[in-house]
Formats: sequence, C-alpha cells, structure tokens
Amino acid sequence: MLSRFKLPILSLFLSAGMSTGLQFLSIPSSANDLIVFRSSWRNPSFLNAQGKLPELSFAYGKWFGETENLSFNWQGKIRSNNAGIAMRYVGINDMELRGNTPTSEPLGYYGAYGVATKAITSFSKGNLNYGFALQLISMQIYQDASTGFAADLGISWQVNEKINLAASVINAGKMNAFRNERPVLPARLNGILSYKINSTDIFLSVEKNELIEEPIYSIGSAFKIDNIFFGATAMMNDNLKMISSGIGINLGSYSFSYGFQLGNQDIGFPQIIDISFRLP
Repeated sequence: MLSRFKLPILSLFLSAGMSTGLQFLSIPSSANDLIVFRSSWRNPSFLNAQGKLPELSFAYGKWFGETENLSFNWQGKIRSNNAGIAMRYVGINDMELRGNTPTSEPLGYYGAYGVATKAITSFSKGNLNYGFALQLISMQIYQDASTGFAADLGISWQVNEKINLAASVINAGKMNAFRNERPVLPARLNGILSYKINSTDIFLSVEKNELIEEPIYSIGSAFKIDNIFFGATAMMNDNLKMISSGIGINLGSYSFSYGFQLGNQDIGFPQIIDISFRLP
C-alpha cells in the first residue's frame, strides 16, 4: 500500500502553519497586486475602467515552494459598468510518490495544480462603488480532484477627495469533496482605509482569513512619478512578517511591472512579472 505522500500545493505558507491547497486563491495574481492595495483581487469594487480603453494583461511568477503562477486578465466596459475576466493557474510539478519501504528512487512523479476562472463587475452610485465577482475553481493532486465556486463582494466609499473606506468578503463559496474531506475555501474579510496625498496613496488594512487564526495587519504606500510607479506594503501578525514591493513603468499603450515578497517563512523568494497593453 502506498504511504501518505507530500502535497506541496497543500502547504502554501501564508502563516507559520500549513493551510489547504485552496490557499492558492490567496496568492496575488499579478505584480500589480503586490504594488498597490487598490486592486480588484482584494476588493471587486476597486475594478475601474472609467475613461480607459479595454486592457489585456499577462502575469507569470514563482511563489513559495517554487510554485508556478500564471494568469491572464481582461478589463473594460460593458455598457456603463466596469467588467473583467481573469483566468489563473497555480501548480507544481515533479512531486515524488513513494511507498512504505524507503527507497533511493521514487515510484513515480506527479503534479498538483489549481485553476480558477473569474468574472467580475463593478458600478458606482454617488460616492459608493459596488463590486461582485464569481469564480469557478478546480484543483487536482495526483488522482484526486475537487471543483467548486466562490463569490467576492465589495464596497468602497469615497468619503472625500483624499479618504476612501472599503470592505470586502472574498472567496465565499463551496467545494466538492476531495478524497475523504471537503476542502475549505480561504474566505477573507478585508477592511481598507486609503488616504491620498498628491500622487501618493497610503493604505491601512486588516484581514481575517478563514485558515489563519490571527488577523493580518498591513500598512503600505504607492506613488507615481511621471510614467513610473512604485509601491511597498508591510504585513504582520504574531507569526507573520512580510514585505511586498514592486515597480512598474508605462510606455504608451504598454505597461511592465515587477513585484516580489520577502518574509520570515524562508521557503522561497516569490516574484511576479506583468505585461499589459491597451486594445484599440
């Protein structure tokens, strides 16, 4: 009989302990998510295509444990509403399958992955922005698989020209059984305060994750000088200490950005590179 085998994608560390494989949904999907806080990955009401041409973007990176992260995004306008479609893949290969008896060579190799496709929309009424997203999720490890869905809800209030308050519920949904258990989605509750000073945004945030016992507190800033933008965020609780940062440049219809994360997990150096371009 085969022994229990390691499931690296089930061990994506966002805290000092281990989480489930669905924690890949909590991995930032792009460098932009690491640079700025006002991204639709944290709150769907932040989706904003007002006055912009439709935009396509691609992102590729490596996360903790050499996990590959690949995503594709489109955003634009459908009638008077902002709209977007996001597809992403997070996976790892060359995992070893071994039996009960120690051997120098594994019985074989296999991979593990998670895939999510998300449709998102947002609209404004006065000083309030509302956002909604629905995503279909699939994960597979060796011969076991699970599918399900999750929804995101968000609201943001533009108090005045400088202050914005926002709250969101992310990854609320249900999965089918995986092996003998039903996977738990990493539902997240976010509260964000942002303050704008000229071309600089300052952010304060608190997040409660279903799979992490203690809240995560964040403080960060992002600013733009001509066609270059930069941002950095510190995240912490009693067990977690991380810094996310990145830089990008706008060149006409094209944008390039690079983001990374440093932390106390010591299981890799996460990095993501984006390229996006506006459609005619």
